[in-house]
Formats: sequence, C-alpha cells, structure tokens
Amino acid sequence: MLGPLNKIFMFLYAKKKYRKVVDFPFSVNIARGAIFEGMNKLHKKTNFTGKLGFGSYIAPNSEIAGIIGRYTSIGPNVKVIINTHPYTYPFVTTSPAFFSLDKQNGSNLTKVQRFDEQRMFDKSNNYAVKIGNDCWIGERAMIIGGVQIGDGAVVLAGAIVTKDIPAYAIAGGVPAKVLRYRYREDSIDFLLKFKWWDKELQWLQDNVELMNNIETLENEYAKKNH
Repeated sequence: MLGPLNKIFMFLYAKKKYRKVVDFPFSVNIARGAIFEGMNKLHKKTNFTGKLGFGSYIAPNSEIAGIIGRYTSIGPNVKVIINTHPYTYPFVTTSPAFFSLDKQNGSNLTKVQRFDEQRMFDKSNNYAVKIGNDCWIGERAMIIGGVQIGDGAVVLAGAIVTKDIPAYAIAGGVPAKVLRYRYREDSIDFLLKFKWWDKELQWLQDNVELMNNIETLENEYAKKNH
C-alpha cells in the first residue's frame, strides 16, 4: 500500500503523463503501463490496469484489468476477478498451501507451483479480460478472468460473467446467460462490418442523428452504396 507522499507523487506523475487523454480524481489507482486512447474518464475509487479505448469510461468503485474497446461504458462497482483456486478433480484440496508458492496463509507445504492461479485473456500483455467496443457493463457485474465480451454486448447489473459473451448479446444472471440480442441478425452483421467506433471524431460529430436510430443509419449507408 502506498504511503501518503508516494500516493501524492504517483497522482501528480499520472496527471502529467495522461493529462491529454484521461480525467481522473486523486482516489483513482492507475497501474504502471496503462494505455488510454483519449476522451476517457476514470471515476472515484477506480483501480485500472490495461488499455482503455477512445471514448470509454469507468464508473466509481470499479476494479478493471483488461483491454477495453472504444465507446464502452463500465458501470459502478464492476469487478474483474483474476485469481482462482483448484476445486475439481484431480486436486484433493482448495488450500493454496498445497499448490502455491505465494504463502497466502503465511507458509506453504509445496516446493513448486502446481496450479496457475490467475485466469488471463492475454497473459503476455497482462490483460485479464477483453471487453469490446460499444459495450455496456452494468452495476455490480463481475467478470471472471479469461473472458471475452464481444462488440456491442450488454452485461446486466449484478451478472457474473464466467464465459464469453457474443457480439451484441444482452446477458444477465448468475452465471450470466444470453437473454436476447440487441438487434436483428442482419443489423448486427451490418454494425460489425461498419465499425462506427473506428470512424473519425469529426464524422461522428457530423452524424450524431444517424447514431440514434439503427434503421436510419442502415438506410443512409445503403443509399451511399448504390
């Protein structure tokens, strides 16, 4: 845990380093090596490790470790759960004294690490999960490490995500299951090809009206391609 002076120093350092791309208060913790594409905000008491895409934000009291797409909204009290214990065959016990060198209980009985305790989507880059573009993660959702959430997906409040969520799915429950999809299949195919989140900011500003009606956007795009 950082002392008061170290905390102040790290805050001032981060403010200077990221001043053009992300806004955040003193209570936020940003891991070393974090990447922000711009127009980002981290709200109070958020812990963040990873990469945050352009236009995305994280609401208060969330703990996020992963690669997050553009224009994604992460609600308050959302947690990414990385660590795990073995609890099925062939392991006899869930106690880390028998499989871990980390001495969670102050000691260990094993001489070698016998179980990978961290579930990661991309271990080489230290990304625990991948959350796509234009996603909305509801309040108090939990996402288990290693999971990938597709572009446009919605995770409802309180859900526990243990498996991948397809693009544009609406998922909820414990464990989270796909309840339905945001649009018809042809509209989803259109959006995944159109990739509006990769458009220049000026294009998005000029076409705000189109972004508020999927049928209008599809029709306008169809006109220009005939």
